[in-house]
Amino acid sequence: MKRPSLYLFVSLLLILSFVLASCAPTAVPATELPQASAPEATQSAAEAETITVIFPKHEADLSGAFESRIREFENQSGIKVELIQSDWDSVANRILPEISTGGSAYDVVEFDNGWVAEWCGAGWATPLNDFMPAGYTDGMIPGLVDLFSCPDKKVYGIVWNNDTRFFYYNAEKLAAAGFNEPPKTWDEFKQMGISAKEKDVVSYGMAPFWNQEWSLGNEFHFWTYAFGGEIVDEKGCFLFNKDPNTLAALQYMVDSMKDGVSNPAGMTYNQAASQDAFLKGDSLFMPQGIAGLMAYTKDASVSSVDGQIKVGLVPGARAGMSAALTLPEAYAIPAQSEHKEAAWKFIEFMTSRETNKALAQEIGVLPIWTDLYADADLTAKYPFWSEFQAQLSTARGLSKLTWYGDFVDISTAEVHKALAGEQTAQEALDNMASGLSQFECKP
Repeated sequence: MKRPSLYLFVSLLLILSFVLASCAPTAVPATELPQASAPEATQSAAEAETITVIFPKHEADLSGAFESRIREFENQSGIKVELIQSDWDSVANRILPEISTGGSAYDVVEFDNGWVAEWCGAGWATPLNDFMPAGYTDGMIPGLVDLFSCPDKKVYGIVWNNDTRFFYYNAEKLAAAGFNEPPKTWDEFKQMGISAKEKDVVSYGMAPFWNQEWSLGNEFHFWTYAFGGEIVDEKGCFLFNKDPNTLAALQYMVDSMKDGVSNPAGMTYNQAASQDAFLKGDSLFMPQGIAGLMAYTKDASVSSVDGQIKVGLVPGARAGMSAALTLPEAYAIPAQSEHKEAAWKFIEFMTSRETNKALAQEIGVLPIWTDLYADADLTAKYPFWSEFQAQLSTARGLSKLTWYGDFVDISTAEVHKALAGEQTAQEALDNMASGLSQFECKP
């Protein structure tokens, strides 16, 4: 696609800002960041302030890019950082009990888009307007700023991971199976996956990440949206157990385990395992791949598919339908932090244009600053970003519910039972409604 880069990327940003206004990572061992020397720090080691920061490891961070920037922050500021990183679920399991009980163990925390409604109502985070200069967010994608703002119109989180998912396919293996174009519908997706498997081109059409964990809640949203379904209405009233399109989505997931499209091992896969299978060439499609996936394809230590992967539109229940999931994550300062000024300096540094561009160049993160989408260095390095543009107009976020954590707990358990063949798709949806009945029509 040959179009002027400035027009293209400004258009991309306008689309993304609108879809976000309406709106989980790899399994790695928990790590503590070694302290870097700070020869130019303004404070002596004895006087240095220390902050504790906890957020998940970015899926595309193969090179330690975030750690490098944190070391640079220490050198420049004289502030020491005790960093805790792990997979998303482990991080959430540490943050939520601490912050909900008024603890002060952390100074900068992961603020997930699925938590916004609950945190705004509970007062668990500090308004960043207390620290950031007037107009600080003016150059950011408006939708990202709005998403992490509360009803009081103050900003409570600055995005560190602009995480929209895209549909990837192995074009070389698809051609070997006899197809020259990616699927436009889920029926075609099934046909192509089975055909490629029967011809021994791949082991399975896809290797889903359907382990019973938080990301299965994301997957349930994705497949529901992809089939034109709905989960709740604007008042929080249940639609998932009544909507025929939502039932069709879950039924497709269940059937894919039986008809050979999905790898049965996907019942225990997290996102990292699913991506690993795709990068090894074992699966034909990755319906929900991270924006930085192409960086992985070029790393011979994890990939055997360099030059084979392309980006397409997410298929739909019928031709012309498509939907993607967007899952941005922000940094926030807990209300009980004892080092708020230092915590803000960390957030300011880690979300600055300079850091955002550096991380985009190194590991392919999608920028939060609008002007970076027209940056010559980035547009030259990532020409495939142009193919993200068509999908961004269809992106939707997770359900904004104060009881979203309860929704995930109940829905992942019931959906997983259906995928395992222990109950029907309709029974799973009905059991979700029963288990969540106390939250019916509560936003």
